[in-house]
Amino acid sequence: MKKIIIVMTLIMMSFSSLHAMNMGMGMNQHALKHANPLPNLMRIAIKNAELLGINQKQMGDLKAWSDTNKPKMKQMVQKVMHEEKMLLENALTTDNDSVKEAEAMLETRKQIIVMKANCNANLKTILTKKQYQQVVNIYRSVR
Repeated sequence: MKKIIIVMTLIMMSFSSLHAMNMGMGMNQHALKHANPLPNLMRIAIKNAELLGINQKQMGDLKAWSDTNKPKMKQMVQKVMHEEKMLLENALTTDNDSVKEAEAMLETRKQIIVMKANCNANLKTILTKKQYQQVVNIYRSVR
């Protein structure tokens, strides 16, 4: 009986740690994909710098953009997720106009898409055409 309890405890602990991990990095990835349909090419470029032949100046420019804009993007994604949660809750508990309430969430999504488009345009100015095409190919192969 003790062995069964120990085994069950270990299984439950492993599931809870897996869940906690998903709420961390994995959930952020899911949230970002959910909040906007545009690809995250900057991350691919940075993670594959050696394969792409990215030089130090290019890497500095990539990291500068990322360091400046990633916190803003994360904040907007969290805002979309919060606004969606509130929209759902209000739709179930109030008679408020859901369409009108959704406008704020949609505006935030639009801002995310604009920022992602600007990010990809900036990426094109930092990388060579060949490097950028390789980034797109890597994105397509892992997606």
